[in-house]
Amino acid sequence: MGSYPRQLTFDTLTQERLISYLVDELQKHRAERQGAIDDLMQAQADYWAKPTQERRTFPFTGAANVIIPLTAIAYETIHARSITTLFAIQPFTSVKARRADFEKFEKPLENYFQYELTNNVKIYRPINDILAELEKFGTGIGKSGYEKIIRKAIRPSPDGLREEEFPVVTKDGATLDPVPNANFIMPHYAKDPQTAPWCGEYHAAPPYQVMLHEYSGLFKPGIYKALEGYYTQNTTQGQNSERRYERKLEELENRKSIWPNLVDWKEIWLCFDVDNDRQEEEIVIHFHEEARLIMAAFYNWHDDLHRPYRYGNYIIVENRWRGIGICKQNEQFQRSITTQHRQRLDNATIANMRMFKIHRLAGYGPKEPIFPGKMWFLEDMSHIESFEMGDVRQSAFLDEQNTLVYSQMRTGVNEVVMGMPATGTPGTATGDLARIREGQQKFDYIMKNEKVLIGDLLLDVFCNIHQFGPKNISYFDWAEGGQEVRQLMSQLPTSALREGLLFEIGAAGVQQNRVLDRQNWVQIAGILQQYYTGTGQLIQMIGNPQLMTEFVKTALSGSTEAVRQILESFDVRNVDRMTLAAVVKLLGGGNGNGGGGPRALLGPGGNQGPAGYGEAPGMDALTQALAGVGGNGAP
Repeated sequence: MGSYPRQLTFDTLTQERLISYLVDELQKHRAERQGAIDDLMQAQADYWAKPTQERRTFPFTGAANVIIPLTAIAYETIHARSITTLFAIQPFTSVKARRADFEKFEKPLENYFQYELTNNVKIYRPINDILAELEKFGTGIGKSGYEKIIRKAIRPSPDGLREEEFPVVTKDGATLDPVPNANFIMPHYAKDPQTAPWCGEYHAAPPYQVMLHEYSGLFKPGIYKALEGYYTQNTTQGQNSERRYERKLEELENRKSIWPNLVDWKEIWLCFDVDNDRQEEEIVIHFHEEARLIMAAFYNWHDDLHRPYRYGNYIIVENRWRGIGICKQNEQFQRSITTQHRQRLDNATIANMRMFKIHRLAGYGPKEPIFPGKMWFLEDMSHIESFEMGDVRQSAFLDEQNTLVYSQMRTGVNEVVMGMPATGTPGTATGDLARIREGQQKFDYIMKNEKVLIGDLLLDVFCNIHQFGPKNISYFDWAEGGQEVRQLMSQLPTSALREGLLFEIGAAGVQQNRVLDRQNWVQIAGILQQYYTGTGQLIQMIGNPQLMTEFVKTALSGSTEAVRQILESFDVRNVDRMTLAAVVKLLGGGNGNGGGGPRALLGPGGNQGPAGYGEAPGMDALTQALAGVGGNGAP
C-alpha cells in the first residue's frame, strides 16, 4: 500500500507571499472566466431542450412551445458509438512490447491492467464523463492521481470486555477522475496545463469528507478544526461562477437543493520558489481562498514533473487548447429549426382554426352551441359565414428540411449513421455503403482524438500504480501470469514505463481487437504458406544445401510465430506446447534483437523499482527471463 508524500512547511514570509500570489491570480481568473461559464450553461440548456415558458401567449395563447433537440440527437448518437467501440473490446488496454524478449509480458500486463481498471479504478464511469464533455463542449479533461481513504472502525475486543478503535483502509491506489470544464481553472492566455504558470480545479465537499482527507494524510493536521466556521455557505456563495453552473444544471433537472454545509477549496499545480533560492520548484497546493489557508502542500511527486491534467478535443481548433463540440456545431441550427418548426405548427393551427362571422341581427349570441347537423334559421343567408385566418405553406417544411441538412453536414450525424430508413426515394445498397464509408472518416477522426486522450490517462494510471504500489498484491499469486507482472513491476523504474522505452500502452481499438487479429492472422498464414511454398521450390532449383537449411529455419520460425499469434487470439493457454517452438529453438531460430539487454534499461545497480509488490525474483532471474530463448541480446 502507498501513502501520500510528505507535507511541505513554509516560513511565514514565504507562506504570505504564496497566499498573496494565489489570491491575486484566482481573482483575475474569476473575472475572465464568466463568459466561458455562460457558454457552458447555454450548451447544457441546448442539450436539455427545456422550454423557457410552460405556456406561450404569442402569437396566440397555447402557441407551439416545442424545442427540436438537434444537439441531443447528435451527441447521443456519437457518444453511444464511442463508448461501444471502446468498451466492446476486452481487455480495454493494449500493451505492445518494443523488444521481442519483452513480448512474454504483453498478455499478463494487459490482464493485470484490466483487473486494476475494472476493480480498483472503476474506469467505465470516469471515461464516460470525460468523453461526454469532450463531445458536448469540444474539450474533455481528466486526471490520474493517488487517493487514500482511512475510516475509523470500532469493534469489540477479543475478550469482549471493551471496544477497540482501529483504522480501516477503504481506498488506496491510483485514481482516474473526470474534471468538469466548469471546475477546471487555468489562465486564459495559457495554451497547455503542462506549461501554464499554474492550473488546477475547484473542489467542494461536506465536512465529513474533509475530516477523512485529514485523517488519511492528504490535509495537514488541524485543517478540519481550522475550517469549522467556513462550512456553512452564505446565500451569495451560490452566485459565483462555480455555483452558477451547478445551479443551472439543477434548474434543468428540476432538483434545486438547499445548499448543504460544504467547504470549497482549490487544488493548484504551480511553479513557485519555496526555498528562496531564486529557482522555482513544481509544487501542488490545496488552498482555501476565503480563509487564506493552505490545507496541504507537496512537491510534485511525478518523476517527470508532469501535472496530472490531460485534455482532448472533439474538433481541434488550430493553436488553441480548447476545441469545438457538438453543442457549438448545432447552436445556430437548433435555434433556426426550432423557430421554423414552431412557425409551421402555429401556421397549421391557425389555418385549421375555423371561425364564424355573424350579423348582429341574426339572433345568435356568443354562447351559441355548435355541433354537426345544427340548423341555422336566418332572416338573410349572409348573416352567418365561416372563415379561416391563414393557409398552410408547403415551403415552410422544405425550409426546415434544408436547415436540417446543414446541421447533418456539420455534425456528420444523419439517418444512415443512426440506422434509420432514408427519407424520400430509397437509394441503392451500394450507395448506402459508400455513404457509410465516407461518413466513417469523421467518426474515425473523433475516435483518434479520444483514444489519444485515453492513452495519456492510461499511461498516467499505470505509472501511478507502479509508483504507489498495487492495492492487492495477492493478485500476483492467484492470477495467471501474475508472477511475470510482479517480476517486471518490482524491478523496472517508473521512468522506463513513462517514457515508453519498454511498452506502448493505449486504449485498445479496432487494430487491437482480438477478433480482428484472429481474422488477419488467418489470412496472413495463408499468404505465408504460398510464399514459403513458392520460395522453397525456387531454392530447390538452385540446389544449394546451405541456402536450403537457412530457408527451413526461417520458414519454420515464421510459420510457428503465425500459429502462435492465431492461438493467442483465441486466448489459448500453453501455446508453446502446441507449436514447434522447441524445434525452432534447436535450429537456432531465436528472436534476440541485440542491444544492451534488460540490464542496460534498468540502470546502474539494478535501479530497483518501487516497493510494495512482495518478494520478486532477483536481478539475475529477471535478466535471464528477458533474454529470450536463443536470444543474442546479452545482458
